[in-house]
Amino acid sequence: MKINISAFLIAILLSPLAYASMSIETFTCNGMSGTVVVENGATFSCQASIKNEDTQNPANLGSVALLVEGSWAEKTSYTGTGFSSTLGAGASTTADFAGIKAVTPAATNKFQSIQLDNSADTFVTNTNVNVITVKSLTVTASSSSEAQGTEFSVEAAVIAGGDLGSVTLTWSGSGGCSLSSGHSASKEVGSLSHNTEATRSWKIVQGSADCVNTVTASGTSSSITTTKSKSAAVAFTGSGGSSSSSGSSSSGGGGGAGGGGGGAEAKTIAAINPGTPAVVTFSTTALQSLSIEVANAVTNVKISVQESSSPSVPAPAEDVYKYLDITVTNLSDTNIKSATIAFKVKLNRYNNGIWTMLATSLLSENATTVKYTATTPGFSIFAITAGSTAPGQEPVRPSGSPEKPSQPEETQKQEKPLTIGNIEIPKPLVDYGPIILIIILAVISVFGWLHYHKYPHKKGYSYNYKSK
Repeated sequence: MKINISAFLIAILLSPLAYASMSIETFTCNGMSGTVVVENGATFSCQASIKNEDTQNPANLGSVALLVEGSWAEKTSYTGTGFSSTLGAGASTTADFAGIKAVTPAATNKFQSIQLDNSADTFVTNTNVNVITVKSLTVTASSSSEAQGTEFSVEAAVIAGGDLGSVTLTWSGSGGCSLSSGHSASKEVGSLSHNTEATRSWKIVQGSADCVNTVTASGTSSSITTTKSKSAAVAFTGSGGSSSSSGSSSSGGGGGAGGGGGGAEAKTIAAINPGTPAVVTFSTTALQSLSIEVANAVTNVKISVQESSSPSVPAPAEDVYKYLDITVTNLSDTNIKSATIAFKVKLNRYNNGIWTMLATSLLSENATTVKYTATTPGFSIFAITAGSTAPGQEPVRPSGSPEKPSQPEETQKQEKPLTIGNIEIPKPLVDYGPIILIIILAVISVFGWLHYHKYPHKKGYSYNYKSK
């Protein structure tokens, strides 16, 4: 069989479909180009406009495929549909790629190319796919259980997947718990780049049931919003104490921290750092406030105050106004750099079998209340007394104890005795020396006057005798 090579070459040259030039004109995903924002785990679609660049001849198009760079999507390629298989000279058609699903959040995910039959067009590499999500959200409470009316803290930490904008963290609670005064439920974070973290915290007041603290993190970018929620529960342990009641006792019985129906209150400090004293206030006991400074950082410090009118230890010598049993957990006495207690009257501390009077300072005073502060080296049972130490009795203190009451500056100074040479002049002579000197001179004058007037003849006789 003879083949006419010339005729075959002419046929090929005259076939416009074999050498038609096609390319990608535009590429969008969900109507966005350049940077495309999609939520992780959600499906989206892309569209490619394909043009026959030959303005003289038509062209055939058999297949279109979108190839993914890397493994951020569920598949490595997606088949295009809906395009025309024959394009006239200079004509365009659109291929749709549906069901694309992102599975890995990141800000600069890419497509590799679009395959037009056997030709690769890399126009799509100019597109960044910002796959957004709340990559991580953790919610923690500073306490696992609290009494009604006590305060604890809740902290949330969020890590962004992809570049997130307008990030917020919002608290909500069930069980009757509520935000402390001055705290808002929604906390603004702003923009977070991929894999960056931000934290926010809230102060919460325990309600009358278990408190479930739920924090929702949300981020929005290009009208695409992603959210995630997590919760932390704080168990309800009962009602917090009633108001303080006054009372006095000079003796106490055993068992427990003491009775008498006094107030009770508990507070939790999320963290105390060296150099920054933590101050907590109390409202249902005679204790006004407590300031603690630590040597080393501590967290989740819980302070319980129980007020009573009868102690579980021997009573001090003074009349007792109230007993305060202060218990602190997660903080050892050796880690306390200083602790200052603010209360209304005098404070004594029971430690190692003895009552010790704490050094107190006047804090404030008005017509009805005098407030003092006292510095303590640790926490145990304290007795608030109404008066000073009994007559003839000194407070018992450990040797070298820093709890010794401070003395007025005037009484601390000892006056040096007046000496002349090696002779020490008694203090009465120093204080009343001028008066004593005047009295002595007066006595000498009287005796001289009497002596002169008692023997006038002798004086005259002697004078006359000598004159002869």
